[in-house]
Amino acid sequence: MARTEEFLMDLDKGMLAYFRELAHEMVTRFGVSRAEAVARINRAYSAASSPRTPT
Repeated sequence: MARTEEFLMDLDKGMLAYFRELAHEMVTRFGVSRAEAVARINRAYSAASSPRTPT
């Protein structure tokens, strides 16, 4: 698990890729900035103790 500069929680490689893809989709589909997308992901998931890669 590693902490990145963009996301506030410790993430494994799978979750990091998932959150980056999620941010990309938010930018392209909804027109929010990348910073806003990352902030929304952080707000939604930082309370979770350890996000796991979706199956």
